[in-house]
Amino acid sequence: RVEGVRGGEAPEGPGVAEQFQDFVWDLEKVGLRNWLKMDIAELERFLPKGELAELHLPSSPSTDAPAIKLDGDDVEVAKMMLRCAARGRPDLLDFEVVDPYKLLHNLPAREVDEELASLPANAHLGDGALASLVDAHTERLRRRDIARGGGAERTPTQKAWLSQGATIDEIYRKELDFYRTAGPVEWNEAKEGEYSWKWRQPPNTFWDPQSKTYIQERKGVDPTLNLKEMRQHLLDMNRMSGMVKSGRVNYFRAIVVVGNGKGIYGFGVGFGNTPKETRADAAVKALQNLDYIDMDLGRMLPFPTRGMEYKHSMKIVPRPIGRGLKANKKFLPLLYILGLDNCKVSFMHSKVFTRIRAVKRALDGIISRRTLANMTGQRYSLLVAPGDHWVHWPDRWFQEIRKPYDSKVLHTKLMRKHRLHFKNRSNVVATELEVRPGWRKENWARWNNSLERWLQERRGIRRTSKSYDPTLGDDSLLHLDRGKLPRAQQQRLQGGSGGREADPPEIPEI
Repeated sequence: RVEGVRGGEAPEGPGVAEQFQDFVWDLEKVGLRNWLKMDIAELERFLPKGELAELHLPSSPSTDAPAIKLDGDDVEVAKMMLRCAARGRPDLLDFEVVDPYKLLHNLPAREVDEELASLPANAHLGDGALASLVDAHTERLRRRDIARGGGAERTPTQKAWLSQGATIDEIYRKELDFYRTAGPVEWNEAKEGEYSWKWRQPPNTFWDPQSKTYIQERKGVDPTLNLKEMRQHLLDMNRMSGMVKSGRVNYFRAIVVVGNGKGIYGFGVGFGNTPKETRADAAVKALQNLDYIDMDLGRMLPFPTRGMEYKHSMKIVPRPIGRGLKANKKFLPLLYILGLDNCKVSFMHSKVFTRIRAVKRALDGIISRRTLANMTGQRYSLLVAPGDHWVHWPDRWFQEIRKPYDSKVLHTKLMRKHRLHFKNRSNVVATELEVRPGWRKENWARWNNSLERWLQERRGIRRTSKSYDPTLGDDSLLHLDRGKLPRAQQQRLQGGSGGREADPPEIPEI
């Protein structure tokens, strides 16, 4: 029987085997699955070497050994970090008060204690138990310092063991340098315990003191680029002039686009004394500024895009697969080099130098389905754009089927010309081939006016009189044969005339 349990019943809770299994699973979560299989010698071989700096209280005597002085703020920080770890926030950078983004932009943020109060407490370790652990360790350090004052010394570490592997100080310095240089900010130690930061210089840039920004250095063409797939097209060539001290200087300016027709493209603006030199300079600059269109090859664009630069604009509207490219013929070489297909492209205004910026903005707005899946966290197969299930059969598939029908129409037109002796007679039916069976004007009642609809309705009733007055309504039907009318309509006509038929007024025939 277990003491403290009434009736000798076994206490509720997991047994030793279950606790050990949970312990092994927890080790596997942190990457120590084979920790119990490791040899002591192997474990010591991977441990960092070096003398550990001891923790000393402010009242501790000074020694030559490395030591870390603790004060009341350090004890409070230790308690706070234990509370953070117990609530699942071991990294202090996860809190708003030390968020780099909010620190650099001076945004309001909650304190650490406020965020900890909003998080659920640990079910196994409360804040009081964690604080008692720190207080117990502080008391242990105080008793050790008292024993050291009585003549007790620290046990020295074996020098042979210290000579193997990296020291703790080296690992600490390496980690400190990593955190100082990680990210776009670089930290430098100005004085003892004080640090200053500055923005790290991006690669291949130089500082411009006038604009106070980093400017990208001019780079050459990528040597691994396959130039055999590239095609170029001259968009614009202008003769320019400028005034210098010696007089007026004339030169040429060219705008060239290069690309492989699969989404890789680049625009270049070149200058030179001759058109040939200018075009070559623009082509090289275009190869130095290559960009990529993030689109799905062989699939429809997910949504339309529009790019604007001042009043110049470019609009790309998706079309179903198989419909092809629809644009002005003079823009087709540019669109073929860009690799666009199954879309309608339109431009506004004609200044090419400004238009290329609108083109780049419109192309940057194209996003592939794979990128959308990474941005939204959805599966790639579930992202379906309107029109993905539409397939337009090309018109060239039906050219052979249309040939007999087109030849019949041409023959009819030729016969009409010969019958009318090549004169224009739009209101004459010249040949019976022009009459198509199965069509009557009554079928077009949708576009008829009220009078035409009335005439079509009355054509089905046999007329017995030539007189009719539309202003009299149904009473004007007296001139019709009542034997052909419904009985209710005959009674209504007789009642409206007082039991006898009235002679209808004579009006001209319609």
